[in-house]
Amino acid sequence: MKLTYFKTAMLFAFSILLFSACEEKLPTEFGNSNIYFSSTTYLTTFKGVDTVSIDNIKAEADTIYNIAAVYRSGIVDNLEEITVSLAIDSAYLSSVIQAAQTASPTEMTDLMTTYKNSSALGGIYFSIPQTVTIPKGNRMVTVPISVRRSLVKLYNNANFNYNAADLLSTTVPKDKKLVLPIKITSISSQTLLETQHRFYFQILKIGNLK
Repeated sequence: MKLTYFKTAMLFAFSILLFSACEEKLPTEFGNSNIYFSSTTYLTTFKGVDTVSIDNIKAEADTIYNIAAVYRSGIVDNLEEITVSLAIDSAYLSSVIQAAQTASPTEMTDLMTTYKNSSALGGIYFSIPQTVTIPKGNRMVTVPISVRRSLVKLYNNANFNYNAADLLSTTVPKDKKLVLPIKITSISSQTLLETQHRFYFQILKIGNLK
């Protein structure tokens, strides 16, 4: 009888230890710890300002947008600090746009279709920090995108400017955008989610700007 009680007690104790071990490991093992942009696009619009003088446009201050959020996934018991390195990615998007001009319908990717009529802008039009930090204990940090509005508005390019006939036409596409593309280049720890490591700040013009 004593042996039976002893075996039962040992089994009970072993079960508690096993449960405790699993309970301790669960938070660190549940889900993948990936770093990525929680949203990959943002769209803003600039209205036509034909009646505004060039001097007034040039005098406009830069505008900072905190709309690109870098996020960390996975359930862990200790959210460590993570440094995220960033870069302006206009060369990549320009190559996608160029390829879209001659691609067959079967070769067109979603990115090509979205930005075929657009233009990728480089560092002369906007700026971002080289690094941002997800603080210890947090899951997210925003990337401040400083847009040089005067330069964007004065950007005179066929990929952005509509004439009066274009605006009235029902056949001319109205999806021309200026795009400020950025990407995550590296992270101090964890895994970068390659499918969401780029972010596209889209500027769509409403009305005609010259």
